[in-house]
Amino acid sequence: MWALKKLNLDWDVAANMTVAQLNELDEFRYREYTSSSLYKEKMKYLYDKYIRNKGFKEDDFVLLFNSRLWIFPEKLKSKWNGPFEVVKVTPFGALDLKNKNDEVFRVNSHRVKHYLGKVDDCHVVALIHFK
Repeated sequence: MWALKKLNLDWDVAANMTVAQLNELDEFRYREYTSSSLYKEKMKYLYDKYIRNKGFKEDDFVLLFNSRLWIFPEKLKSKWNGPFEVVKVTPFGALDLKNKNDEVFRVNSHRVKHYLGKVDDCHVVALIHFK
């Protein structure tokens, strides 16, 4: 009360000014929230546009990532081994792979990528469907 008299303001005018400033702040926050949500939607669209579906099926050829090279890096050595043939695909993302010696082993699908090369004098091509 003493501060209001010192500044020569009326209580009603000060209260109305405070309410108006709070309303302006709420409007500013709402505008920023909507613009940030639009920005997030736009960035999500741009990010999702470049993601390819890594759907594997039987008889596909894949390359397996060699994670041991991260521990002992070698400059000119490839980080991908293969090609391996997909024998079975489990519903939870594990793949059964078969090597050239007909040995079957199971790996996580995050460690493999499609192989687009020649296998036994025939050319392998992956068919990618875009929506």
